[in-house]
Amino acid sequence: MTTQEPGAPSVGMGILLINDKIEEASAVGRAARSLLEDLRRHGVEAIVSRSAEDGMAVIGANPHLQAVIVDWDLHRDPEHRHATELLRNLRAHNEQVPVFLLAERGDATRIPVEVMSETDEFVWLLEDTMEFISERIMAAARRYRARILPPMFGALMSFAAEAEYSWHTPGHTGGTAFMRSPVGRIFHDYFGEALFRSDLSISVGELGSLLDHSGPIGAGERYAAHVFGADRTYYVTNGTSTSNRVVMMASVARGQVVLAVRNCHKSVEHGLSLTGAVPVYLMPHRNHLGLIGPIPPAALLAGNISSRIAHAPLNAAVKEKPALAIVTNSTYDGLCYNAARVEELLGPSVDRILFDEAWFGYARFNPIYRDRFAMRGEPAQALRTGPTVFAVQSTHKLLAALSQASMIHVREGRAKVEHVRFNEAFMMHASTSPQYAIIASNDVSAAMMDGVGGGATDWRGDRRGRFVPPNHGAASQ
Repeated sequence: MTTQEPGAPSVGMGILLINDKIEEASAVGRAARSLLEDLRRHGVEAIVSRSAEDGMAVIGANPHLQAVIVDWDLHRDPEHRHATELLRNLRAHNEQVPVFLLAERGDATRIPVEVMSETDEFVWLLEDTMEFISERIMAAARRYRARILPPMFGALMSFAAEAEYSWHTPGHTGGTAFMRSPVGRIFHDYFGEALFRSDLSISVGELGSLLDHSGPIGAGERYAAHVFGADRTYYVTNGTSTSNRVVMMASVARGQVVLAVRNCHKSVEHGLSLTGAVPVYLMPHRNHLGLIGPIPPAALLAGNISSRIAHAPLNAAVKEKPALAIVTNSTYDGLCYNAARVEELLGPSVDRILFDEAWFGYARFNPIYRDRFAMRGEPAQALRTGPTVFAVQSTHKLLAALSQASMIHVREGRAKVEHVRFNEAFMMHASTSPQYAIIASNDVSAAMMDGVGGGATDWRGDRRGRFVPPNHGAASQ
């Protein structure tokens, strides 16, 4: 992740203060109001919650919060159970956001280790000046914002914030060309200046290159590989149709056999045409409702694969083993394979397997799909004696990326496809003028799935996701 502060003025700062004494005519109440006023004077969007339950609701509804300030004496509970449970729930929801604990200096030696580990800093509200406290909070918020930005998007924001003149393509020169026409001005105002200022040329060296995977773009791809469990990841800006063709052209030579599910995506058919490969189709199940299911396990056994190849209508007495197998996972009716079992069954017959996971990019981040996707587990624990595995995913479909955004993930096995060779196929299908917003959206999509964010931004609570206050017993109700 980038450690640079982008400094883009269009990005606001949101801070939450959870304090139930802010309206009181007391020293603590006056100090809390003064802190709130000073933060707002600096342009901070400061939100106040007066209970642990409301505070957790605000956190769940406002992911743009960049710091949280919690009163340790919340609800004047001598056991501090409200504040403790709030911090526990907050960290289950967001591991990184800075948390400041409002406390008296005498409390420091009595605060439990668990609470200390969930807190970044303490605030002695009645001892330091409000200017000093607010500056510390804002500095922590800026560091947090810079820390959570993925590499390419962070660098793109930093470059745009420098307000450089555009002396390169595209010809709208940072959007200024649109300002010279009535319809162009409407177009500019509709999409906003940031889009056009960040629509850049490959000649901007500070951002690296999508074609040679250098600089922040390359760093973003390596970061995505870490998040999605791949050895290598490639950002693709013209859809998973292109991702399929890239993998096929990097893995298959003319006349080699490719095993493909019969209802594969049309881009697989295009890849077969481009490579000159010999297709051998595997028939999936189909029930009386018309739902298309998986390929039967028996059809993936080595003996049945050999028989299928021998009787394939396009087979011209091919002797060698198939070069690639392509499996659509999940199917277009939403049924998913046990990917580990597929690799086990196909392993004796083929050295490379491509899982077309265009609609399945979220699988790694939900335990219900364990073993049912290509990049399962961690690369360090992967067996390298099995097939090399590819996964292509449309991050724009069911993850949060712009249209046409896609990723190719590679997990090396016994038949490696070296990066240099793979990249030749990649460059054949990539533009020398990629849309940087699409690349950045891949970067952000990966960052959103990193850590607890990948758990559907859930937090510990009741069945409706609401904060559950500690049980104080009947006397405390």
